Amino acid sequence: MKDLINTINDDEYFKFLNEIKKDIINTRKKVLLNANNELIMMYYRIGKGLIEKNKYGTNFINNLSTDLKLEFPDADGLSARNLRYMQKFAKEFEYDSILQHNVAKLPWGLVISIMDKVKNMEERLWYSEKALENLWTRTQLDIKL
Repeated sequence: MKDLINTINDDEYFKFLNEIKKDIINTRKKVLLNANNELIMMYYRIGKGLIEKNKYGTNFINNLSTDLKLEFPDADGLSARNLRYMQKFAKEFEYDSILQHNVAKLPWGLVISIMDKVKNMEERLWYSEKALENLWTRTQLDIKL
């Protein structure tokens, strides 16, 4: 292998190598973005389900959280607090607005900050768009809110 690396000294080879590197980096970014999108949409579906199943009483979310953590011990985001945020998310955002305004592309922490600090839906969508456009971190967003 080492001999092969030392013997290839061709501009066309290095150009091809750089194209592959760029493709790998871009694909990784797309995978992360799609994974985040799926995660946000799953949170929305869970939130909708929590709204529909609210008949189980006050300990429902706590019990559900405990059972989910037992089933998925390595998974993050299954705390009772986070389940309540999912429920709030489903109550306060329409499915179409999540997709049309790129809310699903934001990290969950940014979505929570926007829900907690901005009450007007139009402003929420504006901050969502700007956060995505400017690649704001949660700290940067919190400063602007």
